[in-house]
Amino acid sequence: MDAPHQHPPDGACDPTCPAWSEGALHLFSLQRRYADMLAACRAAEAVESVIVNPSANAVKVPEYLAEEELVRLNLLIGRDTPEVLLDEWGIRCTLTFRGRRFDCALPWHAVLAGTLRPPPRKKPRFQVIEGGKKD
Repeated sequence: MDAPHQHPPDGACDPTCPAWSEGALHLFSLQRRYADMLAACRAAEAVESVIVNPSANAVKVPEYLAEEELVRLNLLIGRDTPEVLLDEWGIRCTLTFRGRRFDCALPWHAVLAGTLRPPPRKKPRFQVIEGGKKD
């Protein structure tokens, strides 16, 4: 994470913050602000990846990953997973591991960080500003 957050630690971290795409989920995870994690994921154009503690309670990932300390899961819709379901509980999606599909369940308390794709910025509309001398 190269860019610093431009708000107080307990303040809102929205897509205009330079650290939002790579730092919002990590910040909210540290503070256990799970509703804010959900809101950030919903505000994103895409959830590109999440870093998960596979041994946390209620996590469902392939058994061979349970021994790892942390696991990075790529969640790009259309590339590997048809959809990512987000709710107050956490994240649910179907991913491919070693050539096999697996239904993953990732409660918010197990999501430690991630990368979000910022929503597209609306381009400002320009207007003609009259200038010069008026007669």
